[in-house]
Amino acid sequence: MEEQKRISQAEMKVMEKIWEKKELLTISDIVAALKEGGEEWSHQAIASFLKRLEDKGYLSSTRNSYKRSYFPLVSKEEYKRQEAENFVNQKFGGSLKNFLSAFSGNRSLSEDELDELKEWLKKFED
Repeated sequence: MEEQKRISQAEMKVMEKIWEKKELLTISDIVAALKEGGEEWSHQAIASFLKRLEDKGYLSSTRNSYKRSYFPLVSKEEYKRQEAENFVNQKFGGSLKNFLSAFSGNRSLSEDELDELKEWLKKFED
């Protein structure tokens, strides 16, 4: 997938609710879901975030009667993978080895961490 524009913090709050609910949501549904989580957002603010997320390619919408409902075009897992890949590409020249080296710093990995890493790497041998 080509590199998409980043999601802002506010947009991410909206995306989290859409991913969490796993169904078509209207602006009112999203406002209510955010309110349940202690966030107070206006319909207008949510509409702006939804428009931006559609423009960025993360959402699409459909119109039923007089209401527009939104759904994700990118799963949460795919978004996380994409963000991680972009981070490694931008900060470490695409080298996972350089990333892991910087991430671990001078500390040694524990036996469990090494075993986990070896298990993970085995997936790529086939």
